[in-house]
Parts: sequence; structure tokens; C-alpha cells
Amino acid sequence: MNLAEALDLRAGEMVSLIGAGGKTTTLFRLAKELRDDTGKILVTTTTKIFKPAKPHVDRLFLIEDVNAFLSATAQIQAPVIVGAGHNVDDEGQLVGLPMAWLDLLAQSAQFDSILVEADSAKSTLFKVPSEIAPPVPKGCDLTVWIMAIKAVGKPISSDWVDGAERAISILGVPAEAPLTKERIIQLVQHPLGCLKGIPPGSRRVALLNQAESPEEIETAKDLARSLVRLGLEKVVVAGYLNDAGVKEVISK
Repeated sequence: MNLAEALDLRAGEMVSLIGAGGKTTTLFRLAKELRDDTGKILVTTTTKIFKPAKPHVDRLFLIEDVNAFLSATAQIQAPVIVGAGHNVDDEGQLVGLPMAWLDLLAQSAQFDSILVEADSAKSTLFKVPSEIAPPVPKGCDLTVWIMAIKAVGKPISSDWVDGAERAISILGVPAEAPLTKERIIQLVQHPLGCLKGIPPGSRRVALLNQAESPEEIETAKDLARSLVRLGLEKVVVAGYLNDAGVKEVISK
């Protein structure tokens, strides 16, 4: 089972990735799997990502007019990964598209999948979103919340957690308290916590990433069972250091 199958990606869907601990790697792994399955895939962001090039994308567009973009890409045949952003900033990062444009692109039905990195996380293992994040398009069909299982037991500090101060405030614990399984559950359940900003109609799936050792896989499976009980559609346990990727899928 590949990652796209484990997450239950469906034809024509817009998928948003939020959280921390491997969003960009997951984005391009999914894109490659779907292109290899003869898909026409759009990869983009509502925030910023590094400017992608081959082999991550086959074509890259900087869009000023969304209708002109659709006209241009209508001539491109599958299998292909099309990358798109609004511009490239001074640091060489691809600046994302307005969420309204993404909804228009989804409505065009031109792409077999639209994959959106809809969050930033400063290369941490875990994230609690800010007041204005994550920017998930309203028309998103599936939202995948990602965390690195290696975050379990780490101190709740900026070294490991993006939004550490918000996490401490929500939990009511001292600075640098350990990020336990129970505290992760609290942060997922809280209305201002990890799943904030997901559109009501979007399916919700968790990806517990960086599970490589037997101990990490067991920790992830234990946490996954608790997350499913919270109402998530399914939880995928994964680690990308080998070709298999997917270790376990836990569903309702």
C-alpha cells in the first residue's frame, strides 16, 4: 500500500497538508505516486515552500492570472506534476496562491489531484497553529494533519514545537514540560489546537510521521488509536527512510 492509498486520496480531490514534521516531503511523495499512476497533479501552497524543480515538479508556473494559467495547463497532458505559485520571494521561496484561486482551480476539474501545503512549521516536529493559521482552502476535500512521532516526550519549547507558547497556554503546564501522548490529545481536541481551521466539509486524517524504530511504530500506533476515537477518519503511521513508507493504517 502506498501513501496515497493509505490516506484514501480520491480522484479530483483537493488535499491540504497541515501540522509539522514532514509536510513538504509528504507533498512531493504523494505527487510522485499520483503521477506514476498516470495522474495530472497540481502542487502548490497557501504559505511558502522552497522553489520546486525537477524531479519534484515537471513544470513550474508563476501565476498572475488564474484563467490564463488554466488555459496554459489545459494543453499539458498527464502524467505530469505541475507546480504553481504567485511569485518567488527574495529568499528563493515559492509564494503561495490565494485560497480563492485554489477553489477556482478545483472547480475547473482539470487536475486529477490538487495538493496544497497549507501550513508552515519552522522545521519543527510538532505545531500548534497561530490565530491566523493554517490557511486551508474552503473547498478542500481532505485535510491531512501531520506530526513527527519523534516529538513525543520532547520538551514543549521552540526547539521542537512551533507555537510552544500557545501549547503551554492551552495545556496550562510549565515551560518545557514534556509533550506526552495525553497532552497531544488535549491539543488535538482543543478548538484552538492542532485541527483549528479545517473546513467543516473536509475529511480529516492524521499522519504520524518519522516512525522508524519498532518503539516509535508502537508509540505511533498507540497514539493513533486514541486519535481515531476523537473522530478522525483514519490515522496513517509512516516513515520515509525505506521504500515502504506506510507502516500501519488505523481507522474507525
